[in-house]
Amino acid sequence: MTPPRTVLLTGASGRIAGQLLPALRDAYDLRLVDVKDTDRAGEQVTGVEIFDVLEAHPDSLAALCEGVDTIVHAGYVTDGAARGYASERSNVDMTQRIYDAATTAGVRRVVCASTNQASKWYEQPYYQGRIDRVSVDDYPRPDSFYGWAKVAYESLGFLYACGSLGTQLEVVQIRIVAPREIDSADFRDRPLQHYLRDIAGYISERDLQQLFVKCIETADIRDRFGVPFQIFYGVSNNARTFWSITNAREVVDYQPVDDSEVKFAEQIAAMVRRG
Repeated sequence: MTPPRTVLLTGASGRIAGQLLPALRDAYDLRLVDVKDTDRAGEQVTGVEIFDVLEAHPDSLAALCEGVDTIVHAGYVTDGAARGYASERSNVDMTQRIYDAATTAGVRRVVCASTNQASKWYEQPYYQGRIDRVSVDDYPRPDSFYGWAKVAYESLGFLYACGSLGTQLEVVQIRIVAPREIDSADFRDRPLQHYLRDIAGYISERDLQQLFVKCIETADIRDRFGVPFQIFYGVSNNARTFWSITNAREVVDYQPVDDSEVKFAEQIAAMVRRG
């Protein structure tokens, strides 16, 4: 029997990691790190080692990555302040350290938890009815420093994947859109289109898990130029669509099973009647 892959999960006490852990624990030999070992509710997260990726000595970071097959990078630095350039620069620096340590340690692949914020500006023409689809091939257009940092993750990731640094690190960026159960009450005093935007961007926990696992497992993620680099949007199989998942279906055989139009049908009907 082939031993399970060793997967390092950063930000292991965070919200996205909490959704991924049930699937990852079943499939892999995990190393879990974060700057705290409790989740947002204050509950202990089993197996988390207190480790600061941003501040750790390079030797300690290299040792952490030794023998790792894949790094799932969900770590995020927040200082409680507004997400300005300085605070987001720390997240870019941390991600670069992950890429660099992975390359040094011979890690096969890094899968980053990114966000649709890398292209969020496109929602403006979407709301205006001027476009009805955005894909990863569209030029990234962030409208905040938070989104800019995610674009920086992506361009750095390509740099480490393309081979110009002497080796090719396989890199996947998952632009997660709305990884939460949607409650129409949260949109009571907001325009209907804001609610329908989240309906279009919804991703269920099991679809999110499937997408990450397939990004870990798929053997060949090379693009059409032979570079092992991909960006995927993270949404379910929703009838209302804006973020294209065509390339995720083609490259890693992502087959989402949930549809927000079905799951929230009664809620949607009430919201549309309200107008």
